[in-house]
Amino acid sequence: MGAIAVVSTQEVGRPDRLALWGEFVRRHIGHLAADTFGDSGFAGRLELGSLGHSKLCRIIASRHRVVRTPELIRRDDRGYVKIVAQMRGVACFEQAGRKVVLSPGEWSLYDTTRAYIVSNSDAIDQIALLLPRDDLERLGIDLDATVVRRFSGRDGVGRLAYEYLTAAFRHLPDIADTDSEVVTGVANLVRLAALDKAGIDTEASLREAALSRVRALIEANLHDPNLSVEQIAAALGRSKRYLHKLFSDEGETLSAYLWRRRLERIRQDLSDPACLARSITEIAFAWGFNSSTHFSRSFRDRFGVPPRSYRSTALADAGYWQRMAVAGGA
Repeated sequence: MGAIAVVSTQEVGRPDRLALWGEFVRRHIGHLAADTFGDSGFAGRLELGSLGHSKLCRIIASRHRVVRTPELIRRDDRGYVKIVAQMRGVACFEQAGRKVVLSPGEWSLYDTTRAYIVSNSDAIDQIALLLPRDDLERLGIDLDATVVRRFSGRDGVGRLAYEYLTAAFRHLPDIADTDSEVVTGVANLVRLAALDKAGIDTEASLREAALSRVRALIEANLHDPNLSVEQIAAALGRSKRYLHKLFSDEGETLSAYLWRRRLERIRQDLSDPACLARSITEIAFAWGFNSSTHFSRSFRDRFGVPPRSYRSTALADAGYWQRMAVAGGA
């Protein structure tokens, strides 16, 4: 099992936290110099696990900056490439004359054998994989062309890499610490994303592009009660068989995805005070349902409560927090 070790600055008083954080980072990631832009209330938490010669970690910290200089590199012979998935906050990577700013849902990588600066202007939550530089080079990845580039975690092959990396951390306790498949999987997806960014089509990038087109068409037509697999296939000039095969690795069928997206949009409206004047049936029919019975059963199956109960609870909670906000601002 890939056990997760947790270290936190909460163990010491504020004046000693940055020094302790620097020690955590030096021991587990590499020699770095850190500062907090003058803030005195720094706090950081590092959740770390090992996968063979690689390390998978989650970094949760208040705003700070880390710098790796040539002198610090000389003290450290760990030749890692660090792949970072941004979960919360904004991070700026600088290396080799390049600069990239990451927002949540994006990822990038940088080479720890070369000088770099990472500036986190606010609190951040990141998933990071440190894997030996040689592993990526053996796959034929041109690191000089790939590091400090922004990759989307929402579409294309970049989505696969982002989801694979974040899922690997979630399931780390269930993965053997000698399991190299996870690391190989991430490395291969980085290679495919780099090829995709360079405009070189691969089977994976073509599949992701097709999935993106299907999802975009569905989002634009969720209100249409006649939207179906047949209609989607006709609109895209594809066969139903092709679409079913396209979704075969997505964990749900195309039809299930369509109905799930409708239900999620309805749930958003039911919890929105601005939609209070609209009936539940009106909202459901506006998002493509044409049967109250079908909608109520589907909503309850999906979210565990009837739509009326969900709306009452959600709006009650919203009203409470609105009252608290008004009271706090009085």
